Amino acid sequence: MTYTEPLLLLLILSGVLGLNWCKRKSLVAAGILFGLVLMSWRPVELFVAKGLEGRYPIRPFHAAVRPEAIVVLSGNVNPPVFERPYEQPDAETAARCDYAAWIYKQGTPLPVLTCGGGGKGSREPFAATMAAHLRRSGVAAELIWVEGRSRNTHESAVILRAHGIQRIALVINARSMPRAEACFRKQGLTVMAAPSRIDQWGETRDELIPTWKAIKGNEETLHELAGLLWYRLRGWI
Repeated sequence: MTYTEPLLLLLILSGVLGLNWCKRKSLVAAGILFGLVLMSWRPVELFVAKGLEGRYPIRPFHAAVRPEAIVVLSGNVNPPVFERPYEQPDAETAARCDYAAWIYKQGTPLPVLTCGGGGKGSREPFAATMAAHLRRSGVAAELIWVEGRSRNTHESAVILRAHGIQRIALVINARSMPRAEACFRKQGLTVMAAPSRIDQWGETRDELIPTWKAIKGNEETLHELAGLLWYRLRGWI
């Protein structure tokens, strides 16, 4: 299931139920249309996401105290296909790796830890695919640590704590950072947030037109809010 499908499915189900139970069909239809416009409108997406992303300043990563390692968390990895018989980081994961590589090149090189187990259709852990991307980006192979066992952010934090690392620069997109940061701090680590992506307002003429990208962004926010609740209930943050 993609990021887009759950929100649209919820809207469709609400509409079907409303059309079956409500006598004023035109009112239900108008509500469905209004809901679709809101979900696909960029200003709404940015406003809703502000509670997650707003705490992180929009600037290049800078740490007052040098971290001991750079930790980059996986998003997704595209499995092999016939014309491309190898794994490939998706756009989000590649962006995280690129930002981790940029931090690595600032000052004295630090170890870079890639985190993420394998997914459906993968022949290797996501972390191994990310490590190959980091090597192509100029990170020395001997300074890349691969953690390919974790199935979620909590497990990555637990495994890292066992390695004795105390201060990390954590790389993930800003919308996912609050949950990830809280996980690592729960394990006693000092976290220096290094968000690889903070959504910003672009060209007004483009941002005011409803698009599927805004639906995807709203689903990402919904996913993170649900994740924060779930992690809190599990005692992981």
